[in-house]
Amino acid sequence: MTPATIPQGFRDTNRIFEEEVVGKGDFAALARVYTNDATILPPGAGMITGLAPIQEFWKQAAVALGVKSLLLHSLSVEVLGDTAYEIGRAEIVTAGDPMNVKYVVVWKHDGASWKWHVDIWNAAS
Repeated sequence: MTPATIPQGFRDTNRIFEEEVVGKGDFAALARVYTNDATILPPGAGMITGLAPIQEFWKQAAVALGVKSLLLHSLSVEVLGDTAYEIGRAEIVTAGDPMNVKYVVVWKHDGASWKWHVDIWNAAS
């Protein structure tokens, strides 16, 4: 799917991350973004699995980087039953230099919504 045809459920979850988690600092809202047994693969760090450790990671990262805002740009989404994968890029405004990253998210449909199950990103060149 191209950005224009990405289903609303994917956009809704991404907006929660942008507006509530990053925009308002509501890290509890990550429960509406990630599955309970999600794994993140941050650049230069080990894998982190589970909602509570992921919430702690994002809290610490947001403070350390002075993150002010973030905007996700879905470039493509492919749905395969109750799983999907997304390729995208993000613009992050921080207290220092802005950051641009590329990412891949593996999504799972939990019956009510689409959530991030595996999340990996690194600097865009």
